[in-house]
Amino acid sequence: MFKKIFFPIVLSLSLLIFSSYGFKYFNFQKLSARMTTKAAKLGTTTTVKADVYYHSSGKMITHFFYPVEMFMINNAKGEVSIYDPAKNTAKQQQHYAFSTETSQLYYFLQNKKSDLGMKALGFTVNNTKFEEDLMITKWLPPAALAGQIQEVELVHRGANPIFMKYVGKDGKNAKKVYYYNYTNLNGIDFPQAITQIDFTTSKDSVITKTAYSDIKINESASHAYFDYAIPSTAKIIH
Repeated sequence: MFKKIFFPIVLSLSLLIFSSYGFKYFNFQKLSARMTTKAAKLGTTTTVKADVYYHSSGKMITHFFYPVEMFMINNAKGEVSIYDPAKNTAKQQQHYAFSTETSQLYYFLQNKKSDLGMKALGFTVNNTKFEEDLMITKWLPPAALAGQIQEVELVHRGANPIFMKYVGKDGKNAKKVYYYNYTNLNGIDFPQAITQIDFTTSKDSVITKTAYSDIKINESASHAYFDYAIPSTAKIIH
């Protein structure tokens, strides 16, 4: 059960961290942060802790240190390597989803909070309404995703997104994402906490809560792991 929960968390976290263009736009050279993720599934909760080290070049090193030690290195091209120091093995993959330019926080740091990448993915606005201090926008999927997604609802309070919901083709909720605990980073608001609920079946779901802390930028972000590389002696596994 541990491996079934832990390894998907390791891979999916590459979608929840940072992107290169956002940092270049706001004149960032490097950033580090502590990341704590708790995933609950079928009555079992798994906690994963890691430190993130990000270069403005697009290279990102994620050092998982709890419950096991592991390193994940990915870049803007979607190349990702996961290194297990205990076994001295590395698993390598390449996919656009692992690119450091496709994360959710990319849109916050790029100050594109108005749509969180919906337009770039081909979604179009269906309607927008206002309820008190909330702006609720519903998006229709592109043809390529129409067979999976009926619509996406995005809710803003002021300029900041606070909620996103994906509705499946069957009209049932497929995913909910909550953004909260906003902090200001160099004039840009972004959430230090994200809770995601994936509805796997009509009765089951996976709840993932990710929190960021101890965020350091540029000169204050100094650590040897910024230059970390997988040992040349590591065995590549497929």
